[in-house]
Amino acid sequence: MNFVLTACCFAATLYFSHPAAAQISSSYVEADRMAPFRNGFAKIIDKGQVYYINVQGEKIELAETTPVGFNDAYSVQDYQREINDEADFLPKTVLKSLKNGKIGIISPKGDILLAADYDDIDIEYRQFWKVKRNGKVSLFLADKTFLPYFEDIGYLDGEYFDVKQNGKWYLYSKSQNKVTTSQGYDAFDYCGGCGNGSTYVYAQQNGKWGVMDWNEKVLVPFKYEHAHWNMRSDKWVASFSKNGQPLIIHIPSKREFIDAKIVTGVLLVKENNKYGVYGQDGDLKIPFDFDNIELPNDNSYLGYYGDYLLTTKQHKKGISDLSGAVIIPNEYDEIKVYDDYFVVKKEQKSYLMDKTRKVLFEVENGEITHVNDYFYSSGSNNLATFKIKKGAYYGLYFASTNTYLEPQYYKIDLFKFKNNEPKKQYIITEKNKISSLFDQDGHLLLSDFEGISELYDAPENLMTFIKNGQMGIYDLDTRKEIIPPVYDSFIMGKFGNRNLIKANNVRKKEADDMDNQSSDLYDLEGKKILQIAIQRIDTIGVKYCLIKDIKGKYLLINMDNMELQEFDYQSVYPINNPNLLLVSKDDKTGVLYDIKTKKEFKGAYSLTYVKEGYLPQDPGKETVILPYKGDMALLYNEKGYGYINNMGKVIVSPKYVWAFDFRGDAAMVCQSENSDSRASVFKMGFIDKKGALIFPLIYDLTNSRLNHEESVFINNSVFLPKVNGYEYLYGLGDLNSGKEVLSVEYTQIRALQNGTYFLLQKNNKFGISDSKGNIIVPIEFEEILFDAPTFFDSSSDTKQEVFPLLVYRDGVWKYIDEKGNYLKIQ
Repeated sequence: MNFVLTACCFAATLYFSHPAAAQISSSYVEADRMAPFRNGFAKIIDKGQVYYINVQGEKIELAETTPVGFNDAYSVQDYQREINDEADFLPKTVLKSLKNGKIGIISPKGDILLAADYDDIDIEYRQFWKVKRNGKVSLFLADKTFLPYFEDIGYLDGEYFDVKQNGKWYLYSKSQNKVTTSQGYDAFDYCGGCGNGSTYVYAQQNGKWGVMDWNEKVLVPFKYEHAHWNMRSDKWVASFSKNGQPLIIHIPSKREFIDAKIVTGVLLVKENNKYGVYGQDGDLKIPFDFDNIELPNDNSYLGYYGDYLLTTKQHKKGISDLSGAVIIPNEYDEIKVYDDYFVVKKEQKSYLMDKTRKVLFEVENGEITHVNDYFYSSGSNNLATFKIKKGAYYGLYFASTNTYLEPQYYKIDLFKFKNNEPKKQYIITEKNKISSLFDQDGHLLLSDFEGISELYDAPENLMTFIKNGQMGIYDLDTRKEIIPPVYDSFIMGKFGNRNLIKANNVRKKEADDMDNQSSDLYDLEGKKILQIAIQRIDTIGVKYCLIKDIKGKYLLINMDNMELQEFDYQSVYPINNPNLLLVSKDDKTGVLYDIKTKKEFKGAYSLTYVKEGYLPQDPGKETVILPYKGDMALLYNEKGYGYINNMGKVIVSPKYVWAFDFRGDAAMVCQSENSDSRASVFKMGFIDKKGALIFPLIYDLTNSRLNHEESVFINNSVFLPKVNGYEYLYGLGDLNSGKEVLSVEYTQIRALQNGTYFLLQKNNKFGISDSKGNIIVPIEFEEILFDAPTFFDSSSDTKQEVFPLLVYRDGVWKYIDEKGNYLKIQ
């Protein structure tokens, strides 16, 4: 972190002043530097040496530079994810620390994972860290245990380790806590990446390699060369050679094979230009009768999954399993394998067979392929559906139900809705731009449609489809068309407390206005909620919905019991209140209507704002009501702004030049000379929800800051500004007590730690107070620096501790804590 650029000093309330910046001292920008604290740590550069200190002033020095950043937000996030999600491994997002010449390990957020007691620590691997001390080596394991110290040590399988003593290597057992081999060896090697743990280890003795088990029983004699590649953990050794000649050894029989390779766990061997296969037990499974043996569909993306081998004999193909059993005799020109199904071709005929060699389907002068051509080696997920091609047309064969559809389609695709679960896969066919949908068993779900798609925000079982240019909804679970295709569009949404589907038709095709729509409401089972077509619907709170039908009639529906209430009004409008509506008999002037009591409140209000979305430029005597914000709403007429509560009681009759929505239990209000709404400076104060003044209108607000009234509030405090000649002075008010906790005498006040503390400036000096006005750091410093990663004076401002603060006075930078004590470093 380049703290010269990111640290912030001095401040005023956001949008409230733009004073000259306090100058950063030259002592700060020289080689010796002190950064503000962030998340409990501060960066120090001392004569070119970089280190960190914690809030106690204790030194944290890093041993090396790495991509992992200390006290870096991204590194901390990665480290925490590793701790939570990968608890069986050691974290990799860590750093080496240095103390008194010794190495330790710390997390990016400063946690000590290994104390700095070691000469070096290798943290390359996640299963262990290799630690060195006094010329000896040990391993710190992921389960937080240490092994004894040896000359050197290596990780094998987590239970066994190879350890070096007196120049020789031995096996060490963690559970037995001892060396288990009776003699020393030149080296060990182990297939740690073989998945299933191996029951043996490669060992070197007198310069030659062999294989032995964990009890030191020799499985393969020590007479081979070895390279760390192609290692295995089964019955075969493929990394040995003899006199430079690579070979494969069968461990139980110790038999050597040349000109051989391992495929799917068995050994493919070539002798006298013929191929055979040996199994894991060392027995010959497939005799040397074949011109070639290979994996089916080898190097192809068109299928194959399972333990099968493709054999070739006199140019004819066959299939055998790994036990040597003949699945398909060598009678065919081509063979493709799709899991446990086989497509074979002889002359002009193609056959689909299962693993019992039963012919399920055959076609002449055609092709048979799996419906999912591209499932690679991962298998078809039990999707036993095949495409049958004859000429330019495709048909389908569903092996699970022996269902055949004659070739008649131009295109066949696999279709998935919202996820990749195998059971959610469907088959879609297309001919002349008309499609049909089938399940995996060949059952026809939907036919003669032009398109299908997911319904946004709806459950996975619902999809939209188009027939004759109109949309409907189909339920994949019930396999039924639940909404007929007679609509232009659908919207899935929350209406009141219910998830419903709004089905829309545009009545005037050239219009894009919501009022030109005719809509029906359906539940998720396709039941129509209302028997009337609606023009629009608005949610009122979570319990009600206001509906306007296509005849202009207004209705209120209770979403709990679906009861309908009809209104005898020309217009009804939501007013952003769960219990109130604005009703009108002439669509010009309205009254507030209480939904629960079904009664009108006293008072009449212009509908200008709820209808048009803006206030009249020349207000008259009629009072305009604005939408509620919480339990209060603003009123407006020629006299100014006032307030009404959600019981319909006018709390403040319109009288303020400017008034703003309540924030919590307080709102800011303004007056000006001659009630001029365009005045350059207004008198500002605060009222409560009874209309009483919390702070009188004696404070100043300039016209340019009317749009930033939210910056005045910080928790239960408000900034109180006054104009003093050409500058602003600020105080701080407590909304709970209505008192000035900081008098209006400061040239700057800025909230720190989300309003827990405030940075103050007075007479070009800086200090800190708490939210109650108590001075925590005296106002006598030339500069104060603190970390500022986010916007100031906002609800999103950081809540991290800002103390200790970096303060500057008389040419010296120091750290000071919230008790006024200084850390030793300066």
